[in-house]
Amino acid sequence: MKKFWILAAVALLALGQAQAEIKFLRGPLSDALARAQTEKKPVMIDFITDWCRWCDTLDARTYSDAAVAGYINEAVVPIKIDAEKGEGIAIAKKYGVRAYPTILLINADGEEIDRLLGYMPPEPFLNSVRDYVTGVNSLAQVRAAVEKNPGDPAVQYAAAAKYVSRNEPAQALGHFRKLLELDPENTLGHNEDAEYAVAVGSFQADKKGAPLEAFAAKYPASSNARKALGTLVSVSLRGEDGDGAKKYFLQYAARYPDDAIMMNNYAWTCAEKKINLDHAAEIARAAVALARTDGERAMYLDTQATVEFGRGNIKEAITLEEHALGMLKDAPAKERKEYEETLAKFKAAGK
Repeated sequence: MKKFWILAAVALLALGQAQAEIKFLRGPLSDALARAQTEKKPVMIDFITDWCRWCDTLDARTYSDAAVAGYINEAVVPIKIDAEKGEGIAIAKKYGVRAYPTILLINADGEEIDRLLGYMPPEPFLNSVRDYVTGVNSLAQVRAAVEKNPGDPAVQYAAAAKYVSRNEPAQALGHFRKLLELDPENTLGHNEDAEYAVAVGSFQADKKGAPLEAFAAKYPASSNARKALGTLVSVSLRGEDGDGAKKYFLQYAARYPDDAIMMNNYAWTCAEKKINLDHAAEIARAAVALARTDGERAMYLDTQATVEFGRGNIKEAITLEEHALGMLKDAPAKERKEYEETLAKFKAAGK
């Protein structure tokens, strides 16, 4: 009998955890603000859309957590707002919401306290919300610290990091620049991130690649160097700048010679834009040689075939596409369909 009651207690505990639920309001925001005024609590807006799968994941994995649900129900007024329907469109625009999920905390007057972007597991989500509710590391606190101690490089970095976490790089840029001015000897160890942000900002302003190239040369082992060169390749390709794309790709490939995905993307975009086709053919072949699975090889062969088709080598394109399909002989019909359609297009052009 004792064993039965222990098992029953465990089952009830598990059931309670499974049924943890945040009591989101679904009405107008004005109702949430009125309740926040009465209860002296902030409002937590969960901005969602019908197509946001990470919103569903947040519901299933984070909001269902007992500790998260318990704290949210107690400490804030939670409301879900569809950013693409009804008043949600104007509310999302007002607060500059551009990605989903975005979880916004505001006071009863509608002023932003801070926000969280994207999916977060239960513990970091709860820690962040608790901090913002109590005023710790909130946007307002960071701004106040900058106003009080503008000459402190640590404060400037904290402000820059805050804006980066909010996906507001333009606002972060000024703080990164101030950090470099205040800490030229890099005593805090943050100058690499700051210099990368400044290089990106300069590139966005005048579209000249020199700052990103210089950054990559100065910090060759940095993951940001990889992003810098990758950005230069991508932007050049989008702008159909064949010479620039080839130049930056060669710099990238010299450092990361085994990045087959980058090779494939470069070759495919060259074919799409009808630039650098001879060079793209060489790079596509190299990507195929680096493939580790049948699925990868099929994808890279498809790119190689598309490049050869663009070069006018229709028979070779057909042979390569047939080879790609051969790699997918056991794949579902849905996965093979696009390859089959491509092959049919090549064959029709060869008649």
